[in-house]
Amino acid sequence: MELKDIYGLLDRFENSSCAELELDMNGVHLGLKKGMACSGEVQTVQERVQVLQTEKPQSQNEAAVPDKTEGTVIEAPLVGTFYAAAGPDEEPFVKIGQQVHAGDVIGIIEAMKLMNEVTASSDGIVAEIKAENGKMVEYGQPLVVLK
Repeated sequence: MELKDIYGLLDRFENSSCAELELDMNGVHLGLKKGMACSGEVQTVQERVQVLQTEKPQSQNEAAVPDKTEGTVIEAPLVGTFYAAAGPDEEPFVKIGQQVHAGDVIGIIEAMKLMNEVTASSDGIVAEIKAENGKMVEYGQPLVVLK
């Protein structure tokens, strides 16, 4: 089962009337369950992300010091653990000075036991890698800067 298949399954599950799904396939176990929000309404993943974005407090330091990063910033699309390589003994997906093209994988974010590929949004040269391998990242946190 590839990542695109999992995303397709998630979309279909979210739009279905099913409340729970368990899937065991080729050594992969996937359990999905729709939860209830405090108001008693089912929230979609997108609605929950919007709620988390609006609830995220901005520290005084963030407000006082604007980010002066120049170039294209690739941000974390979700909260999770960032991995710079496919495995501990593997080469990193990108290195400083490396040319990347739109769609190239620049890292992986693990969230709820799912590995989510993070891809470059445009062509460029890796100028800076801001995320640390194996460390938690927040939604919208800069991961890589392209020039």
